[in-house]
Amino acid sequence: STVWVDFTQGGGGTPNQVDGTEKALAGMTVEAVRGDSVAATTTTEADGTFRFAGLPQGDYLLRLPRSNFQEPFGGVSWLGPTLITPAIIGAFIWVWAGFAMVLIAAGLASVPRDALEAARIDGATEWQVFRRITVPLLSPVLLVVFVTMIINTLKVFDLVFVIAPGSVQPQANVIALEMWRVSFGGGGNQGLGSALAIFLLILVLPFMIINIRRFRRDNQ
Repeated sequence: STVWVDFTQGGGGTPNQVDGTEKALAGMTVEAVRGDSVAATTTTEADGTFRFAGLPQGDYLLRLPRSNFQEPFGGVSWLGPTLITPAIIGAFIWVWAGFAMVLIAAGLASVPRDALEAARIDGATEWQVFRRITVPLLSPVLLVVFVTMIINTLKVFDLVFVIAPGSVQPQANVIALEMWRVSFGGGGNQGLGSALAIFLLILVLPFMIINIRRFRRDNQ
């Protein structure tokens, strides 16, 4: 069959027939769908025609997937589909590394030096001192940093929304961004957005409970 723009500039033309002045759509992906699955995929030629090779006989629905009409990426390479996720991860680490380092440094300052010196006098290596004394004494601070980073990672939205161009946001998608996209970013599906919000709350709740229990235990 043929994929083309069934529109004649200035009017006229015959509906559902390729007129001489109408434009063929080359390089379009066409899917043959049977039931809920895609049975075959092909690409249109320069004149807009396409053919499915080896497709078994039967009833199929032909469709043009949404990827044909997505905005192409035209920015810098490190914000493209391949590197956008590492770029956002790097930005997230840059934002929160200072917070984590301050907490860990405060925890290290509170570690009793006599315990470290006693272990060294008993013949422990620096790795053994770190693994068996420093880390256990620092575990409450490490737990705070870990839980806080997990919560921040689950609900991250602004970095992905600001850094990722619209054409590559699907490649860098997260739950919070998808919640906004389906609700207010053109999807218009507030029901799905509400479901994603509840799902995000369910993911965050266990870590909130861990923090609350730790605070209560420290106060006691």
